[in-house]
Amino acid sequence: MLPAIRRPTPFDISRLFFVGAIWGSVFIFIAIALTEFQPVSIAAWRVFLAAIVLVVIVFLTRRKFPRTIWEWRYVFIVGCLNSAIPFFLISWGQQFISSAETALLMAVGTFCALIVSHFTSVDERINPSRAIGVSVGFIGVLVLVLWDMMDTGLGGIKGQIAVILAGCSYAISSVISRRLSHLSTISTSAATMLSASLYMVPLAFLLGNPIPAHVSLASMASVIYLGVVATALAVTLRFTIIRANGAVFMSQVGYLVPLFGVIWSGLYFADAINLQTILSLSLILAGIAITRKGN
Repeated sequence: MLPAIRRPTPFDISRLFFVGAIWGSVFIFIAIALTEFQPVSIAAWRVFLAAIVLVVIVFLTRRKFPRTIWEWRYVFIVGCLNSAIPFFLISWGQQFISSAETALLMAVGTFCALIVSHFTSVDERINPSRAIGVSVGFIGVLVLVLWDMMDTGLGGIKGQIAVILAGCSYAISSVISRRLSHLSTISTSAATMLSASLYMVPLAFLLGNPIPAHVSLASMASVIYLGVVATALAVTLRFTIIRANGAVFMSQVGYLVPLFGVIWSGLYFADAINLQTILSLSLILAGIAITRKGN
């Protein structure tokens, strides 16, 4: 039996916005890091640095790691779907599309989470408001993808597909993460980052050089931010929100990430905001407003 979830409070909503603001900034830092690091190296450094920070916190607070084979089985599944796969896909896909477009495409994860939760839980079923809201948001994503294809052809489609798959991977992991809700949030976060490191660190050495000979201060600072703030801190908050409010509520961060992603990109990149970005963002934000009525 899955633990019960509660109706989101103003504090819960503020936590969701905070995570959305952090993850919305990720794409700028990935763009900076990509100037000197390979996509697989960025993903490996993110999970490795996050694992170090979280494991230290676990020992300082004397929390316990998962003990049973059943628990570790879910830890490794979540570590793969929540970190290893999406971190790599986002970094790889962003070689072909902009930071703002990457942020907008992540909203597909909300649509995926709604479908998966409907068939795997009893308290997060699809209702009319949720279905309409997610559909409106999904149309916003389609506007962005199709408009980009008309402007640039199929050159960026592989990057778009990679980011969409990353969003779906996040969504599926949110549903599975509820199976670990009986464990300490910090312990769950640390264990999943450790498992993701076992996937990504060897792969980074196998496919390239995760430690470039010459690294600028900006690239190094970006990688550290991605690992400590955008991963260690944000993933811990993510598990906390899933435990309290469920996977569908957490998946709505997929609507907030585009909002903050466009804002941060607009502040950093002068050409990040255009007509299709504004239209797509408007539909996505309308979707979250409608979906909220279904919670």
